[in-house]
Amino acid sequence: MPVKRRVEQAEDLNLVPVMNLVTILIPFLLMAAEFVSLAVIDSTLPAIGPPQPVDEEPDKPPLNLSLAITEQGITVLGADLVLHPDGAPPVVEGEIRPPTVPCTSGGVCTGLKDYDWTELTRILALIKDEYPDDENVILVPDQRTKYELVVKAMDASREDSDNRGPDGEPRLLFPFVVIAGGAIN
Repeated sequence: MPVKRRVEQAEDLNLVPVMNLVTILIPFLLMAAEFVSLAVIDSTLPAIGPPQPVDEEPDKPPLNLSLAITEQGITVLGADLVLHPDGAPPVVEGEIRPPTVPCTSGGVCTGLKDYDWTELTRILALIKDEYPDDENVILVPDQRTKYELVVKAMDASREDSDNRGPDGEPRLLFPFVVIAGGAIN
């Protein structure tokens, strides 16, 4: 005798609670995710045009402090009165003045650690002692200068973290950095 089998029908799944959960989780996860992290370093472009006339005659000549970053080291320009009070050492015609802060390796700087950042900050602190009101420095990187070197030079010229003020903050040196092009080779 034939056996009658009972055919079971599948029940429909209730997916509404799962869909509600996904609908709530997707915006929450998108808000919690950090896709891009940005950091900003304030700098200004060089001024274009003739300098504005000043009625008063300054006691000291203005400080046009520039840092030329090359593969041989960093040359501090515009502060010869502070760095060489007896006069700058003579340079043979056709030769380029040696860098103020040469590479620690003695030859060509190959990376970030070859530059003497502590010595650069010390020299800039000496200049700041003589020109306490000046806050501008112009960075003149070479064409082949890497971005990390420019950022490290900006950091070294902004503040002296070894010398702290009475409030515990690092001593402020030259916080306003201008980036220019065309360093001497």
